Amino acid sequence: MSDKLKRIDLVTDDLRLGDRDERTDLVGNFKNTEEAINAIIGWIDSDDTSDFVSKEDLESMLKELRDMIKENNKDLKERINRILLGTDVESIEIVVTQILKQRGVID
Repeated sequence: MSDKLKRIDLVTDDLRLGDRDERTDLVGNFKNTEEAINAIIGWIDSDDTSDFVSKEDLESMLKELRDMIKENNKDLKERINRILLGTDVESIEIVVTQILKQRGVID
């Protein structure tokens, strides 16, 4: 069947975030999203009808995935806004530390 969907690969390991834990969480979110999308694509493309997924089940999985993506985007937008406003303490600490190291004030 030539109408099969193609698997996708999301960028998951090339993110450049200052906070290691946040980067790890964000990468984990992208990997979970990628796995869920590819599982759905695998089910749709499968010629095996013994593991049939109903339309309702598929809609439920897609809604759950959409809700997860919306929540992750909301968290990321909030962090970006804090960074832009200069109120993100973690980012400020990283920048100040880098400047102090460049000027030789700290090691």
